[in-house]
Amino acid sequence: MYQGNTTFNTEQIDLHIRTYRSLLKSAGELKIAKLIDSHLSMNSMLHEMGQTDDIDIAAFIYVLLRLPSIMSNVKKIILGQSFTVFRNNGFENIEKWQEVSSAGRRRKMFYDGNSTLVVFIASVTDVDDLITLLTAFQIEWNKFHHLLAKSTNVTKRTESMLDKTDSDKIKNIWGEEYHKFITAIKHRNVDFTVKLLAGSYVEYAKSTQYWWNHIVETCSDLDITNRPIYFVSSNTHSIVNILTRFALSEEKKLIEFLHQSKNTTLIQLWDAINKGDFLANKENFLYYIAKKYAASQPEFLKRKKSIEEKLGIRYIAASHYLDIDTQIIELSAVANTDLGNKLKLPTKNLSKSRAVLINIDYPLGWAAYQVLTEIGQNVENVKGVYIMGKAATLNGNIGDILLPTTVFDQHTKNIYVIKNSFDNRDFRDIFHTGVVLDNQKTICAKGTFLESRKLIKAWYQEGYSIIEMEAGPFLNAAYEFVYYNRYTENQFINLTNTPFEIGIAHYASDTPYSKAKNLGVRNLSFEGVEPTYAISQAILKKIITCEINK
Repeated sequence: MYQGNTTFNTEQIDLHIRTYRSLLKSAGELKIAKLIDSHLSMNSMLHEMGQTDDIDIAAFIYVLLRLPSIMSNVKKIILGQSFTVFRNNGFENIEKWQEVSSAGRRRKMFYDGNSTLVVFIASVTDVDDLITLLTAFQIEWNKFHHLLAKSTNVTKRTESMLDKTDSDKIKNIWGEEYHKFITAIKHRNVDFTVKLLAGSYVEYAKSTQYWWNHIVETCSDLDITNRPIYFVSSNTHSIVNILTRFALSEEKKLIEFLHQSKNTTLIQLWDAINKGDFLANKENFLYYIAKKYAASQPEFLKRKKSIEEKLGIRYIAASHYLDIDTQIIELSAVANTDLGNKLKLPTKNLSKSRAVLINIDYPLGWAAYQVLTEIGQNVENVKGVYIMGKAATLNGNIGDILLPTTVFDQHTKNIYVIKNSFDNRDFRDIFHTGVVLDNQKTICAKGTFLESRKLIKAWYQEGYSIIEMEAGPFLNAAYEFVYYNRYTENQFINLTNTPFEIGIAHYASDTPYSKAKNLGVRNLSFEGVEPTYAISQAILKKIITCEINK
């Protein structure tokens, strides 16, 4: 049997992971300062200037987008899986603390207003992600502090160190708090301590089970455990928007809002779409504007929600457990929508369908395994598994659609071969702003910082062109739908014979190898809209086709 690819030397990365995991497990807590040497020894591609005295502004911005804005006040970070775990360890009533969030990472977090931050973790991936984020934050913050400590004018000194683009990005992140932010850097070093309350697999499993039980109880009238299920991991807007097509009826208001915004880039884009100079989908553009419009228009959201409710779309917000929102959609309700015209399918034939679409807001890393395993163990029949997500591409461009047939999972060192239900033909008539790359090979990484340039080069030389974090865990779960045992390790596994369709489609969000661009350097804006909606439409078409042809 396959015994792993020895060309993928991850010794320094594995050493770093073992260091913080063992310290958290044995001592229960660790000082981030103890991890700086092993962190820098990884030579992370996302933190390549970490060992220099210069500020790695790309890494710093990446981290700022993924941690809450109160981090300059925080000294201790407490990790746990549920309110029960926190209460059992003496942290009472944390739900009454200030709830905080970050722009680029979805996590439930509470701040005590002083120096303690509690963070809910869904899987070991959250631990890996948080530790690397905190370490990079501490390194770059303290470099910045050293450079600003003796400055009399921190604003002038900061702007002399950074180019205008980077300075503007930090201002956009912090807004009116920008001056307070750089003043805090001037006056404080950071020295984080992290405490893990419960890191066992059982606690993660309990948290996932509670999450699922909450969904079942909320939708008790649907009896979803005894109905055919189509599982989708995507987001909580694109599939629903395609089903309701709500933005079309609001076009006039949305375009008025667009012109009032005076956003010249988007106005020019809209004009180009209307003239046929840019081949983006007009409807998709309206969905993008609608999201911005809704932020200040509660009546708009009420109208949208009313249409969704008429279609029987259930939205179950993340509760006290996994921070993963869920949508439940009865396919019989789709029979009465205009979707059939868009998809060119006889959706009226769905009127007698008992099937339910379960769409989750995509999880991070290993939580994907926990979620799909939990659902698989508790429902009657899974008829399809469809995964959409962002990924780095080593041979494409930002905004391309990437379709893998081979996945190397770094967690288990398994190589999975799948029959991807998506291919170029699924996007031929609906996607024109980028390229569809099929028959790709994917690396499922453990974390965004846990990759070096040398390692990425080795992957690329072996033909791997996609880097993401969820496909491997999802396929480890799919393995258990087919075989008699739990997922194995270091094996070459044929998953082309699953009893349900597997469809995996990524859209390229960054190009770290060929162009050295990542989401810390730049922001994914409208580039992600077209592939997102094309993939969502392809998923709906697969599900409806499967259901009407059963």
